Amino acid sequence: MNTIDSEHAGYRFASLAWDLAQQPGAGPTAQRVVDLAVTTMGCGGAAVTTLRDNGRIRIVAASDQRTIAAAAKIADHTGQSATKAVLATKGTIVNNDVENDPRWVHYRKLMTEQTSIRSTASFYLILGGVELGVMGFYSAHKDFFTAETLYDCSIYADHAAVALKNAGADDRNDQLSMAVDTNREIGIAVGIVMSRYKLTRDAAFDMLVVASSHTNRKLRDVAAEIASTGNVPAWRSKAPA
Repeated sequence: MNTIDSEHAGYRFASLAWDLAQQPGAGPTAQRVVDLAVTTMGCGGAAVTTLRDNGRIRIVAASDQRTIAAAAKIADHTGQSATKAVLATKGTIVNNDVENDPRWVHYRKLMTEQTSIRSTASFYLILGGVELGVMGFYSAHKDFFTAETLYDCSIYADHAAVALKNAGADDRNDQLSMAVDTNREIGIAVGIVMSRYKLTRDAAFDMLVVASSHTNRKLRDVAAEIASTGNVPAWRSKAPA
C-alpha cells in the first residue's frame, strides 16, 4: 500500500472510529457495526455472531436478519459453519465459493439452496483477552473477497472488536483517562491522532487500540512510535486461514 492509499485508509477508518464511538450501548453499537460494514466494505451483508452455551448460533446483530437467521439455522442443523470454525480455531476463515467448498458438504448444499450467500469472510473478535464473537462479511457473488478487500475487512474487524468491547464496558472513560494520565506517550499520541484526523479523544484512543491490535504490538509501544515520529503505523494485513 503506497503512502497516498495508506493516508486515505487512515482517514476512512478514522471516520469509522468516530462513528462507532458515538453509539450508545451494546445493542445499538453492534447494529451500527454490521450496518456500517455493508456501506464501508461494499459487501452484501454482515453479522456479529457467537455461540450459546448449548453450542447453537447466537446472532448478536445482523444487517439482514432473515438471511443470517437462515444461515444460523443451517449451521445449527449441520453442526458446520464459519462461525463455529472460527471460534474453534480462533482465526480467520475465508470461503470464496460457498457452492463448491469441499470442507462442509451438507452445509454448503443447504446454504446454496436456502440463501443467496456465495462468499464469506469471518474474523475472530478478541480484545484484551475478552472473546467478543465473530465478525462475518458476506456477498451474493463468488470470489468477492480479494486480497485488498480482506485487508480492509481485517481492519474493520479490529474496529468492531474495540467498539463492541467499549460498548459493554461501563468503566471505559476511566480506563482511557488512566491510560492517558499514566503514560506520557499515550497522551501525546492521542493528541496527534486527534489533530490529524479531527477526532474526539475517545475515537482517537480507539484508533490507537486498533493499531495495537492490528499490528500485534503493545499499546504503549505504538503510542511511543507515534509520539516520536508523528506518524500512525501503517496497517498490516492479517493472513486468512
